[in-house]
Formats: sequence, C-alpha cells, structure tokens
Amino acid sequence: MQRTVVWLFSICLLVTAKSLVAAETSDAAFFETKVRPLLIAKCQECHAGDKAKAGLRLDSREAVLAGGESGTAAIAGKPDESLLIEVIGYRNALQMPPKAKLPDAEIAVLTEWVRRGIPWPNSKSTVAAPAAKMAATDFTEEQKSFWAFQKVRRDLPPPVKNEAWIRSPIDQYILADLEAQGLTPAREADRRTLIRRVTLDLTGLPPTPDEVADFTSETAVDALERLIDRLLASPRYGERWARHWLDVARYADSNGLDENLAYATAFRFRDYVVKAFREDKPYDRFLIEQIAGDLLPAESTQQGLNPSAEAFDGLIATGFLCLGAKMLAEDDPVKMQMDIIDEQVDTVARAVMGLTMGCARCHDHKFDPITAEDYYGLAGIFKSTQTMDTFTVVARWHERPLATTQQLQQRDERQQLASTQKQVVEQLKADATEAILSEARRHPGAYLLAATREFQLAEQLKGAKPRGNEPNLRELVGVILIEAEDYARGNVLKERSNYGKDIGVLVNRGEAPNFTEYDLDLEKATTY
Repeated sequence: MQRTVVWLFSICLLVTAKSLVAAETSDAAFFETKVRPLLIAKCQECHAGDKAKAGLRLDSREAVLAGGESGTAAIAGKPDESLLIEVIGYRNALQMPPKAKLPDAEIAVLTEWVRRGIPWPNSKSTVAAPAAKMAATDFTEEQKSFWAFQKVRRDLPPPVKNEAWIRSPIDQYILADLEAQGLTPAREADRRTLIRRVTLDLTGLPPTPDEVADFTSETAVDALERLIDRLLASPRYGERWARHWLDVARYADSNGLDENLAYATAFRFRDYVVKAFREDKPYDRFLIEQIAGDLLPAESTQQGLNPSAEAFDGLIATGFLCLGAKMLAEDDPVKMQMDIIDEQVDTVARAVMGLTMGCARCHDHKFDPITAEDYYGLAGIFKSTQTMDTFTVVARWHERPLATTQQLQQRDERQQLASTQKQVVEQLKADATEAILSEARRHPGAYLLAATREFQLAEQLKGAKPRGNEPNLRELVGVILIEAEDYARGNVLKERSNYGKDIGVLVNRGEAPNFTEYDLDLEKATTY
C-alpha cells in the first residue's frame, strides 16, 4: 500500500512540472504575440531609451517594476493596484496614451499581462544601477599649494648683496631675482623719462608739457613721492585701473546672448569700482561688498531723507552678481536658474582665485583641489540670492531701489496722495460734464433750430459761384467777394508777382499757426 502512495505522489509531481512548463510556454507566447507588439506600437515611442518621458521605461520587466517619476508602473499579479492599468483605462487624472484611449481589447491584453505576473522572457535590465558613492578625491600637496589657497602672511624681504641700491622693501625682491640671475639693475632714469613712465603707468595718459617742466625743475627730495600722491588722487587713476577689475567682473552695458537687453543701471556698478580704486578701498571690503553688500549692516549715513553718496555702495556693489550673460528666453526655468548660479560661481572663482570652478558642476577637478561638493556648497549660497524677478520667458533681473526706508515711505505717501487727487479731478470732470449735459437736455428745440439754420446755409452755399474775371458774370445776391491776400491782419506773406497776372498767393512766413483776419462792411443783417 505504501508503494502505491509513493507512485501516485510521483505522478503528481510529474504532472505539476509539466503544467509549469506549459504555463511558462504559454506566458512567453502571450507576451511575444500580444504584449510586445502592443508596447512597441503604442508605448515605447515615448517610454524607452535614455530620454524616456517622466523617467518611465517600458522596454524591460525590471524597468516596468522600477517605474518612473510617479512610482512603480505595475505590481505583478495585481492589475487593480497597478498604475499602468489605471492610466490606460483613463481611471486616473493621468491618461495614456494622451491623444486617444486604447481599444478595450488592447487594455484587456495589458491587464491580463499584469495579472500573469508581467512575464517578459529573457528580459535584461535597462534601468541604470545606482551609482556607487565616489571615494573622496585625494589632492596632492602640490595641488594644495596653489597661491589662492594660502593664508595671507607677511614675509621678510630676501637678503641682497647690493644693499645700497635698496630704497624700499619691494626693491629687495626685485634685486634678489636679478642677483640670482647674475644681472645688475639698469641705470636710474632721468626725470623726464621718470615722470612719463609714472604718469602713463598710473593714469594711462602721458604728462602734459607743463607737468614735465615742473617736475624736471623740481629740486625737493620728495618730488617723486608728491608726484605719485597727486597721480593716485587723480580721477584718471581710478578709471585706468578699474578697467582691469571690470574686465574680470565681465562688465557690460547689456545682457548679451539671446535677448541682449540693456542693463540701464550698470553704470552705477562701473562708477562704484572706479571710486573704490580712486579712494583705495581695502581689498577685503571691496570683495565683501560685491558678494554680500546687501547683507552688510546699514550705515548711519543711510538714514534720513538725504543719505550720503557712499550710503548705498554695498547695494550697488552686488551688481557684480547680476552682471553676466543670461539666456532670458530659456524655456526651462530650473535650467535657467542653475546656469545663472553656475556663471556666478565660476566668475567668483576666476576673479578671486584665478582658476575655473565650472567643471566641478559635474565632477571633482582633476588638477585643482576643488570637489563637486565644494561647488554645490557655494552654489547653494547663490541659489538663495535673488538675481532674477522671474525665470519665465522673457526673464527679468531683480533691481532694488537706492533709497532709505524713510524715502520709500515718503514716495509711497506722495503716490497715494497723487492717486487721491487724481480721483478728485476725475470726479470734478464727471460732475462738470454731467452739468453741461443736464443743461443741454433742457433745450432740444433750440439745438434743432440751430441745426436747421446750419443745414439751410449749407444748401445755400452749394449754389455759390466764383466771380472770376468775366465782366458779364451775374452779380450774386448775398455774396461779398474778397481776395484772400487782401487781409486786414495776419502772419503770412503776400506774393503777387511770381504766379501770373492778377494772381496773388499767401506764403507761410515760418510762424505757426498761420492766420489771416478780414474786416467786412455789411449793408444789412442777413446771410452772406
């Protein structure tokens, strides 16, 4: 009896195994004949490849299970809980395909496919595996020794042999290099050459003949020092040397790129830089104002209704961040914002550290000790900076008024007062108009009679004929003939000689408006 049970159990196992093979074959055939052609024809045009819409790929079983931006596309064996079946059945706010619903037969095929467990023979994953976390980049000591990463320190000038030649610590550095190369300094320049070199170097302009004459005849020991002080105080000094920083700060009077709109107030940043050089503003303060001047504490000079000229230097200086080329007609607002931030990060790095930082937007630098983490740490700060008012086409950069709180309050009060007075004026006009109309509505008969007289006069004048020069022309009753040039008063010229015999013409004398007035002698009161 026991052997019979074992044999029957073996038969059951064999039957079950054959059923499984048959089911697998049936699922594979169902997918290849029904599902795959449907996915290719109706789905994979948008949901396949690296640029699949909404991040959803329908080109492998793993991709279907992974889903896209809205989550898992399907749950094996559970079509009623699968997003894919909801959207193709138009039971969701999201409806696919968007242009037209699939036929019921095709919906039934995909529903059955999910119910069967989403079979996909020999499916290979098309979903990118999560990237392994990159190991921290190890930078060499040589890379970290770049001058921009060093702390400011005071060094002692190098020793030199010819100490008698030294007049300032800077001379020691120059002479040390010369002596290391086996060279000696050139002879001292004469005074005419010296003033020309110094003036051209500091102002970019040659000295005037009078300046050359004054300096060459100067006998004081500190003549050169006083010359340099005078040139440093000159507006030309600030204009010449500010140009170098303005180049670094990519200064321009327009936005460039697609729309190329004008920066109407860019000149304020330019003048700020010129003044900073002319007044020898400390370098650290110069940088802080341009990167975060709007966050500096308000100075006492910024209060009241008459702030000083320097009160808004910090605010004006932040134009450094707003300058630069921007794609104002960019369709993708997120891309526009991140591109602007990238340009700001790279500009700061170039201007302050003398190296590019834009490459770290995608990866650690290969040669400079800058990581992508460093880049996005700085980018995060600039992302909180309001550079633009909007990122929609056509975008517009953000501008702030150069005024104190009191000035803005006073402006708002005056605008409110002007708005109130405008309403008063409009009401007065409306009242006056209504008064005129009300009075006019009381006299319709008088207006009709006046209109009738005008109509009759117009009909009368239709029959009027010019007198002309014909002697037998019938005299017209009620007609007075006056030549146009025979006016009593006017500001035009009379021309009687250039247009033929007895022909007079009125000519504009240049004054405006032109006018003529005539005096008429009437025999009686009537229509003429």
